[in-house]
Amino acid sequence: MKDFIYKISIAIILFLCTFFVFKMLQRPAIYDSTLKKVTYTYERDGINKSLIWKVDEPYYYRDNKNTLRWDGGIYYDIREDYYNHGNLRYSFFPLFPLLWKVFPIDALYIGFINYLLFVLSIILFSKYFLKKQDISFLDTICIFAVALILPPIVTFYLPYADALSAFTFALALWGLIKNKYWLFFIFILLFAMTRPIFLVVGLSFIIIDVYYFIKHRNFLHFAKQLALKLFPLLLGTFIVFFMFYLNSGSFTKYFESNNMGWKVAFSIPTKISDWSVEGFGMNVFTIFFILIPSLIIIINKFIKLLRSERTTALPSVFNKDTSFMKEYFLNLSIVYFWGIFLYVIFFQHGSLNGLSRYVIASPFMFIYLFSVIPILKNRSLKYASALLIIFLLILSIITLVSFPKIDPAINFNDSGFLTLFLDFIFLFTMKYMNKYVKIGSLSILVFVNIIWITYLYDIYLCNGWIFT
Repeated sequence: MKDFIYKISIAIILFLCTFFVFKMLQRPAIYDSTLKKVTYTYERDGINKSLIWKVDEPYYYRDNKNTLRWDGGIYYDIREDYYNHGNLRYSFFPLFPLLWKVFPIDALYIGFINYLLFVLSIILFSKYFLKKQDISFLDTICIFAVALILPPIVTFYLPYADALSAFTFALALWGLIKNKYWLFFIFILLFAMTRPIFLVVGLSFIIIDVYYFIKHRNFLHFAKQLALKLFPLLLGTFIVFFMFYLNSGSFTKYFESNNMGWKVAFSIPTKISDWSVEGFGMNVFTIFFILIPSLIIIINKFIKLLRSERTTALPSVFNKDTSFMKEYFLNLSIVYFWGIFLYVIFFQHGSLNGLSRYVIASPFMFIYLFSVIPILKNRSLKYASALLIIFLLILSIITLVSFPKIDPAINFNDSGFLTLFLDFIFLFTMKYMNKYVKIGSLSILVFVNIIWITYLYDIYLCNGWIFT
C-alpha cells in the first residue's frame, strides 16, 4: 500500500508540474524570455491548410476544438457518428471511441483520463517486473518517475487509444499473476480491439513460443500454449473486422482503408526518410539505444539457449511461474520492438515517422524498462556497456547531423534525442550515485523532460507538424 501511495503521489506531482510549466509558457513574457530565444512554435495558415508557419508565439490555450487534432479528431468522429465519415476511419479500431461514447467525457478532459489509465498501467507493470529483492525502494521510485516523463508519453495526454491499449494489456498480465485465464482472455481480447497491432503482437507470440519450443521440443505443449495466447487476440481482431463488415459490407475494410486512404502497403524502401520534424531525434534514439541494445540481449539469450541442454521442463505463463513470466514478456517485448521497426520500414515506404511512439509509448517498453534495470546492476558489464554507449552515441550524432533538414544540423527540434539520452544515462549510472545526487539529478531530468513534453503538446494543439 505504501508503494502504491508513493507512486500515485509522484504521478500527481509530475502531472501538476507539467500543467504548471505549460500554463507558464502560455504567458508571453515568460515564453519570450525562455523558449523564444532557442526555438519557435507553429501556426497553420488559415486559408491554405497545407502551409505551416514558424512563429514566435507562446503556447496555445486548450479548447474543445484544438484538443481534437489529427487522430484525436478521427476518434471523436467515430465516437459521434461511428464509421460513417468515410473509408479513412476504418484504420482506427473501435474500443476507445465506443468507451468514450458510453462515458461522455468532454474532449478537454479525456487527456486527463488517458493519463490516469497510463499511470495505473505503469503502477501495475512496475509491481510485476520491479521486484523489491532486485532493487532498492528509492531506485524503484526513480525508475517509476523516469517512466512517467519519457517524451513519447505525451501521446497519453492526447485523445488517442494508446493509454487504453496499455491499460488492457496490464490487466491481462494481472490475470496471469492471479492465475485466472479468463481474465487474461478478456483483456487480451479488449487489447486487440484498441489499436491495429494484432499482426505484430501475434507474430511476436509465435516467435517467442518457437524460441522456447527449441528448448523443450514438446509440440503438444507448444501448440496449447500458443493457442491460449493467440485465440483471444484473434477473436478480438475478428470482432473488430465483423463490426466493420456490418457497417460497410466488407470484411477486409481495415486493409482497404490502409491501402487506399493511408497508402500503407509493403514495399522495399529505396531510402530512409522522416517528416516528423520533432519526432526524428526520438526516432534516432529509439533505433540506437532501444532496438540495438535489445537485439544484443535477445541474441545473447538465444546463444545461451542453443548451448544449453534439452530439458523436460515445460515452461508456461499460465501456471503462476512469475519468474518465467517476467522472462517471457521481456523476450516478447524485444521481438515486438523489432516487429514494429520492420513494419515501419517496409509498410511506410522507409519513413521513420511514428517509430518512437509505437515503441516507447507501448506497454512493451515499460515491461522492457522494468525488466532490464536489474541487469544493469551487473558491474562486470560496465566497461563493455560504456564502450557500446559511446559507439552508439557517435552513430546517433552522425545520423542527426547527416540527415537532410531545413533547419541547422543540430537544433532544438532534436531535443527529443537529448532528453531520452539523459534519461538513459541516468538509469544506467543511477547505481553509482548516492541518494542526494540521485534525487538532484532526477529533479533536473524531470524539468528537462517536462519542457520537451509541453513543447510537443503545444505542437499538437497548434496543428503544427505532427511528431507521432
